[in-house]
Amino acid sequence: MNRARWLSAIAAACLLLAPQVASAAGSGSFRPTGSMTVARTGAVAAPLGDGRILVAGGQNFGYFQSAETFNPATNTFAQTGPMGTPRTYAAAAPLPDGRVLVAGGFDGSMNLASAEIFNPATNSFSPTSGPMSTPRYGATAAELPDGRVVVVGGSSSSDSDVYNPATGTFTSVSTGITSRLSAAAPTPIPAPLVLVVGGQQGSTYLDSAVLLLASLGLHVSGASPMSTPRLAPGAAPLPDGRVLVVGGQSGPFSYLSSAEVFIPAMQGFSSAGIGSMGTPRGSPAAAPLPDGRVLVAGGFDGSEALSSAEIFAATNTFSFKVKGKRFVASVQASGKVTVSDAAAPLSVSTAKKRKLLLKPSSGSGDPPTVPVTLHLTKLGKTRLRQKGKLKIRARITFAPQGGLANSQTAKLKTKTKSKSKSK
Repeated sequence: MNRARWLSAIAAACLLLAPQVASAAGSGSFRPTGSMTVARTGAVAAPLGDGRILVAGGQNFGYFQSAETFNPATNTFAQTGPMGTPRTYAAAAPLPDGRVLVAGGFDGSMNLASAEIFNPATNSFSPTSGPMSTPRYGATAAELPDGRVVVVGGSSSSDSDVYNPATGTFTSVSTGITSRLSAAAPTPIPAPLVLVVGGQQGSTYLDSAVLLLASLGLHVSGASPMSTPRLAPGAAPLPDGRVLVVGGQSGPFSYLSSAEVFIPAMQGFSSAGIGSMGTPRGSPAAAPLPDGRVLVAGGFDGSEALSSAEIFAATNTFSFKVKGKRFVASVQASGKVTVSDAAAPLSVSTAKKRKLLLKPSSGSGDPPTVPVTLHLTKLGKTRLRQKGKLKIRARITFAPQGGLANSQTAKLKTKTKSKSKSK
């Protein structure tokens, strides 16, 4: 067996948590997208400032210096310039200026303390001014509130390193995190915390979770375990404050296609309404897209490294009912519902004067329902007052957080209680 594919472990999620409460829930599913240019397992992924996703390093019958980017506008991958050294199971995190830090990993012969910066403007890597305090294989990285990046754990040390983009150098800090291995993603909960979940210690595959203050000085217990142990899953934040955790291994030869989410309000995990990936993926690369969806790329399915990729999106299906001027949409994910007259032009630049009955109205909320109060135009009010009832051909759009908008047209019916009460 290949050392970097099977050695000790990579693990779940080291998550930077900002001071904000978000407890919305909802369902979602995975759909295939374009494939990478090469098959990779043990790669890292991070969002770039220009909207693309960087996927770097990994391995497959060799250790990769190569990197590529995913463009969500075209659903395609394209190669970039290579890293200065091969890296599998490195740590990566975005920097405030849109660049990405890639640190540590394994190059085929030794664990690495060196680090590099990817610049999306030039599609190239350059070394940092100095290395980490210790080599780290299977560590995790997360951006801190002040723009620095903490690199936690890994196979070499229980201490952590903090990267300062202003100086390009690392400083060693003591966090008490053990040498469990992990992967990274930021998400908001009520305090600036780092959440570390899953991984492997010795021969034990972990389902546990640990909270660490972003000040890097104290552990805080309280997070419930995942539904299953996960060694080397992918993890990425969702726009409603939850964290998606996907794939990984639950045992030496058990590769997972399942997924679950960390819910900050309950400080625990749930798989309710979360679909499975189309294929098992151990050690996938995962990162959030600009619209809140999540890219999951590559990994190992138990027999081969994968070039395929999938995108997780919140479910955008909805149904509705109308009672008077109250429109209620039944949804399965948090988001925004907009109701407008279907005769209204979609483009203002090509607008023509039309006899509209309904003004645009919207409402935002969480499952199971989102209410919207309908507002009639002056013409609509007049017709409702004259006839006591009104039929409106409306355009209804539901835009879930972290999902694609779904629109449909339908005839809405509203009526007054009686003509004598009509206004």
